[in-house]
Amino acid sequence: MTTSSPKPAAKKAAPAPAKKAAAKPAAEKPAAKKAEPKEPAAPTYREHEDFVPAFKAAKAAAKGNADLTQALQLLGHLSWKTPGGSVGWAAGTTKKVTDYAEDILVMPGQDIPEAMDTVLGVATKAAADKPQKDAVAVLSKVVKSHS
Repeated sequence: MTTSSPKPAAKKAAPAPAKKAAAKPAAEKPAAKKAEPKEPAAPTYREHEDFVPAFKAAKAAAKGNADLTQALQLLGHLSWKTPGGSVGWAAGTTKKVTDYAEDILVMPGQDIPEAMDTVLGVATKAAADKPQKDAVAVLSKVVKSHS
């Protein structure tokens, strides 16, 4: 024999409030406007078609040059931003990167193009040989064409 537990009494729904009469007849209402397409947000530096190949070439050329590698690491973080953005750090950004940025005076809130110029200047000075200098020059040209 099964016993069923008593079901709680159903609550009565409150009566719906009466709709107010429209102030204007329907014929006088303006026609609904079509939504105009919004312009897409500016692409990030990384989304520029030439950025990734130039960035990879610079990173490959930088092997063994810690100063250049560090500058390129910071540039990689900044490349996720758009030219109209400002410096800010994602939760996963390491203290090493943020400390380096502070050391070269790239600060939160700074305009991205200005920050990119600073990092590229440091990278240019850190490039020690012709392949590194050439790779940084190409990367710099790509970044500046996007700013």
